[in-house]
Amino acid sequence: MAKQRSFAWTAAVVIGGLFAVLLGAYLGIHYVAFDHIPTNTVVTGVRIGGMSADQATAVLHEAFDPRTSGEFAINAQGKSVAIDLAQIGASVDYPATLAQVGGGSESWNPLDNLEQLFGGGEHEAVLTLDDAALTEKIETLAAEVDQEPVPATLVILDGAPQVGPGADGVKVDVPASVQAFKAALLRSLMVDAVVEVVEPDITTAEAEQAASEIAVPALASPVQVLVGDAGKIELSTELIAKTLRFEPSAGALLPSFDAEGLNAAIGKDLDKLGLKQPVDAKFTIAGKKSGKPKISKSKDGSGIDIQQLSAELIPMLNQAGVRQVSVDVAPRPAGFSTADAEAMGVKEITGQFTTYFPGSAYRYNNIGKAAKLINGTYLAPGETFSMNKTLGERTRKNGWMAGGGIANGKIDPNIYGGGVSQSTTTTYNAIFFAGLKDIYHKPHSLYFSRYPVGREATLDWKMVDMKFQNDSPHGVLLQAWITGRTGSQGSVTVRVWSTKVYDIKSSTPVRSNYRAPGKPVYDTSAKCVAQSAMSGFDVRFNRLFYQDGKQVKKEPFKWSYNSLTPVICGKKPDS
Repeated sequence: MAKQRSFAWTAAVVIGGLFAVLLGAYLGIHYVAFDHIPTNTVVTGVRIGGMSADQATAVLHEAFDPRTSGEFAINAQGKSVAIDLAQIGASVDYPATLAQVGGGSESWNPLDNLEQLFGGGEHEAVLTLDDAALTEKIETLAAEVDQEPVPATLVILDGAPQVGPGADGVKVDVPASVQAFKAALLRSLMVDAVVEVVEPDITTAEAEQAASEIAVPALASPVQVLVGDAGKIELSTELIAKTLRFEPSAGALLPSFDAEGLNAAIGKDLDKLGLKQPVDAKFTIAGKKSGKPKISKSKDGSGIDIQQLSAELIPMLNQAGVRQVSVDVAPRPAGFSTADAEAMGVKEITGQFTTYFPGSAYRYNNIGKAAKLINGTYLAPGETFSMNKTLGERTRKNGWMAGGGIANGKIDPNIYGGGVSQSTTTTYNAIFFAGLKDIYHKPHSLYFSRYPVGREATLDWKMVDMKFQNDSPHGVLLQAWITGRTGSQGSVTVRVWSTKVYDIKSSTPVRSNYRAPGKPVYDTSAKCVAQSAMSGFDVRFNRLFYQDGKQVKKEPFKWSYNSLTPVICGKKPDS
């Protein structure tokens, strides 16, 4: 019995001692872990394990506050945008950052204590910023960097296929770049944007494949065309080369034919078979004051459907040997009939203007040539007129003479086509008063008194055009002519025939901000070109649109003329 009591006592002592040891260990762990961040905790590269919440907060402030102030650069393709971090509201949410790492508070849970003593790991600081503002900044970089891919092309030149190589484009992935920015902000001073390579719809390899598989066989031999019961014609390899086109469609280069060019080329061959091609109605007009519009009547014909021929040719292009297609013969009405022309309402003068010019030979040549080219120009509703397209390039070979014009703000006496601005200005004023849509025009940099102030237009083959659109529901026909002879004052008139939609008036021009010319420059060189002084000024006016006597629209115009420093050929006189 005594032995049993002794054993129980010993066991109790041992258990009590063990409990005391465990309690002591637990209290020791709790004491060490109490109010501390888990030992192995790292936040965006900054070690804060074992610290109290206050200590960790202070350390994180010291590490990250400098990173969220000032500027941060984001780069792409050699370009860079500096982002003001204050403008995008960049900051670190320190309470949220500590909340996600755990620890930092008193807990009697032994598992929590063990985690605080031995746990922890890698965490990211909780970054806050204005995503919309950051996105806008990165989009400005994208606007500079982004390049559209260049699709490869396939054309027939000198009877052989030629491939124009394609080129990859680049595009900044803005959402991905926003995330890259956020990931790098607390670690670096700059970051590269995420840039994607964009492949063109048509690659060089695809164009080369189309060249070898379609274009080369297409040009290998002629194609015979059976034209109903009328006979046959032959499309030569030269004609195929001239009219064959390759257009991108759904990521591939597909062959097609220039229907208009093909139709024109085979017209004579069809005529020989007794098939008369239809003839469209046309407007004609004499280039003189008494001339009035006339309609050259349309003629229906018989022939083939050129679209059918094109469709039949496509499958033949990569076939070897004798190639033959069949097309039907059918009546072919004119595309623009006499009735169509009569319905266009080309019946009255809707705008007209005349300007006068000195009687130099080059002016009579150039202004007269321009008038002949302008005369008879017809614009269907919606069609746009281009003065450069109408006149063509002004060269000696094309029949233009050298004469005076403005180059680099100065008078240059050796510009081919000098004087065509007179024709351009006259045409512009005619369409101005016809109420047609002004697409683009540019007044002279210097003011010449023979033109209406502000209401004039210059012309340059490479840089400056004059364009207007027939925005009316009626056809528009231009008439132009000149009067006079070399040595005497001449005039040029442009008239617009259509159906009147508006009555047009111009408000009185208002001049302001006058600028005096510079002091005279004396030039003793053999190449000296004298020029008069001209004042510069600004001008404003309105084009006023009336219907039934009431103003229904107003279109404002403004221009600024430069001053011109006088040049005197010779030595400056002694004072």
